[in-house]
Amino acid sequence: MTVARTSWLLLVLVPALPAHLGGQEPGWTPVSTAGIARAAGRVDSVFVDKLIPTSSVGGGDWVSYLAARLGALPIPEPSGIVVAVDTAAIRVRGRVTDLPAETRALFGPMLLLLDSTTTLEAEVVIGPSGPGVVKFVLTTIRVNGYRVPESVLEVFLAQVGHRYPELTETGRVLLVAIPPDGKVRLMPDAVVLSREEGARP
Repeated sequence: MTVARTSWLLLVLVPALPAHLGGQEPGWTPVSTAGIARAAGRVDSVFVDKLIPTSSVGGGDWVSYLAARLGALPIPEPSGIVVAVDTAAIRVRGRVTDLPAETRALFGPMLLLLDSTTTLEAEVVIGPSGPGVVKFVLTTIRVNGYRVPESVLEVFLAQVGHRYPELTETGRVLLVAIPPDGKVRLMPDAVVLSREEGARP
């Protein structure tokens, strides 16, 4: 697993929740090894075996599943990682101290400006997607509640994208393959998987 792909996933999707929240804030669900199997079972039931037309996956389980697909494993247990989902975005919070060493190294001297307890919050949305693919797009990162200027974010992520084209040239797009008749959308507290109406079971 490359550092950049792991870094994108851990920074953008799965940084750990600040300790004072303790994973108890309503709407936030943890990332875990067990979540991989739960999400995979639902994905298979809808998209692979086509046993049911639709199902929903909790945010934490969905991100666990993406981590497994990208090879960003193992997931620390307990991970302290949580994810919140609403109809607009997948949201994540975390602290600098919880990032793995390889992710911190990717930032280089920039981390010298941040305290180890600095809180990060990222926002990822589903972008325009065609048949057979879902596009997850990083739109915002906040540091201690302050939005990182687009000019700064753009330069950093472009460097990642240049080195690792699987994240696209911008470094902010993650493409996930699904069946041509499949759909993925966000709802409060869950990612919804479905097949188009009329698709055969």
